[in-house]
Amino acid sequence: MGLGSILLTCVLCGLLLVLVALGVVAALPDNVLRGMAFWRAEILVALWGLAGVTALTGAAFRVEGEFGWFPVFGADGPSLPMLAILACVGGLVGRGRAGVACVLACLGVLALSPLVFGLFTGTALVLLAGHGKRGLCLPFAVLPACIPADSSLSVPLLGVMVLLVGWAIAVQRGPLGVLPACIGLFLLGRLLAEVGELPLLSQGVLLACGGVVACAGLAQAMRDRQAMALVAGLAACWYGMLVLALVLALSSPLGGADTFRTTVVLGMGAPVVALLGMLWVAQRNDTGEGGVLQTRLARCLLGVVLAQCSVLPPCGGFAVLWAALAGGSYSVEATQPVMALLAVMLVVFFVALGVMLSAALVRAGLLLLSAPQEEADAPAAMVLPLWVCAVLSSVLAFVPGTWLFVADHLVVGPPLLPVTWQDMTTVHFAGHAARLTPLLVLLGVALVLLATGLLVRVFGFMPFAPALRQVAAWRQGAPVYEIPPDRNGAAPVAEGCSGGGLLPLWPAWRGFFTTPAAVTALRVPGARGILPRRGKVFWRYARRCLFVAISWCEAQGMVLILLLMGAGLLAGLFVGK
Repeated sequence: MGLGSILLTCVLCGLLLVLVALGVVAALPDNVLRGMAFWRAEILVALWGLAGVTALTGAAFRVEGEFGWFPVFGADGPSLPMLAILACVGGLVGRGRAGVACVLACLGVLALSPLVFGLFTGTALVLLAGHGKRGLCLPFAVLPACIPADSSLSVPLLGVMVLLVGWAIAVQRGPLGVLPACIGLFLLGRLLAEVGELPLLSQGVLLACGGVVACAGLAQAMRDRQAMALVAGLAACWYGMLVLALVLALSSPLGGADTFRTTVVLGMGAPVVALLGMLWVAQRNDTGEGGVLQTRLARCLLGVVLAQCSVLPPCGGFAVLWAALAGGSYSVEATQPVMALLAVMLVVFFVALGVMLSAALVRAGLLLLSAPQEEADAPAAMVLPLWVCAVLSSVLAFVPGTWLFVADHLVVGPPLLPVTWQDMTTVHFAGHAARLTPLLVLLGVALVLLATGLLVRVFGFMPFAPALRQVAAWRQGAPVYEIPPDRNGAAPVAEGCSGGGLLPLWPAWRGFFTTPAAVTALRVPGARGILPRRGKVFWRYARRCLFVAISWCEAQGMVLILLLMGAGLLAGLFVGK
């Protein structure tokens, strides 16, 4: 046996043993574990940390291969970097169904057979679905793994998978929302790498599905007032953006496709780790454990996490945006005019999503920091996950060459150039001259802030002058109307106003349309008769039958997955011919 075989055996055996131990510790009840139950959380975190370090070690040494005596699990390009990300998710979700779902997702990532991958990941999605119609719909997300990649049904099923996974992300609460995103991106990248370049219509279908998921998540982040739902919308938006970049990297004939591959790798680094920290804080906030943000240090850590998800210049989101802009530039230079125009439109849409995502991050920060807090300060151990997410995301953002070197094969493509110590701090592309050094950008931003502080201190210059006139709080932001003067030339003053003759129109119109008389006048008169009554009875009967069918599917979730895998295997055999 050579050194490579020994390293492969150590990495794979270590990962499988750790995952089995994680499944046992996460699933067993307290009375079975006895004295270990008190240390269950610490044991789970230690095991997930060991799994993440082992996966990163194997990815750094480019460990690839399988067991000759057990050809079920193996390691290849995307498996180990994705397993490191899933280890971060598992370290935050804890025990129970969520912990078992993370273990099953990791085993699915290491699986060599598409059927075994679908069985493990489909079971993980069933555990995430909970109750309701999601238990019936989410197992169909793994159906593309059961048919040949070159089948005519592959692209429509991939579009359905993107939509279902986006729905699963949007309804999850806490760090577990990143788990469906990792499963969906892993499956999409595997199948697109096997298919290669797609026709324009197929590309349009996948791009449209990714755009729909991103816009729906952004709308949820802008509309919801609950912290967990808001941050889940941010995660869905980020997943949709990565789907757009992944389709452009693997299935489009654009000249700068390799730069979009780097965009996906960067997007799975610092922003995802920071998003995990934000999901953890939102879950603690909505479950009544908001004391984690009581101290000033915890609020600063939350600010770091929010900044790493945004498109501020030195942060991880900015590196993703810069890579997408560079990819659009190279694509325009190397393609035909019509394709160049389409590439420009897609890049502009991607940038607009990033900017709106930053605005939603501001809303999330204001909601989390303005929530009522407990009086007692939180112990340092309670903010340890926030510490880890903030520090790790900052390292991945300011030293991006490290993550690019480790996760080189996270997306299938040509390998990167040999990495030197200087390349550890830069983002660069093979064959292109564009380079980004986040530490230099951070130094430039610090110098600008220092110069602004000197201007304010020495010359008394204030960049933002105070408002000349203060108005009541209930009138701020509302449109106003100038009341014309009366016959004597004196401008009347509205009741409740301090002066100026201003009348807020928007509260007046809103109050008019919400009065009972206005609602009664605008309401459509209900139809009366025997047909509407029978229609209501029929609708109630159909809804009751649907609820009974869904409850049966929830009770028989594993049977449904097995039937789904068998049907997909048979369909793949016939369609492949």
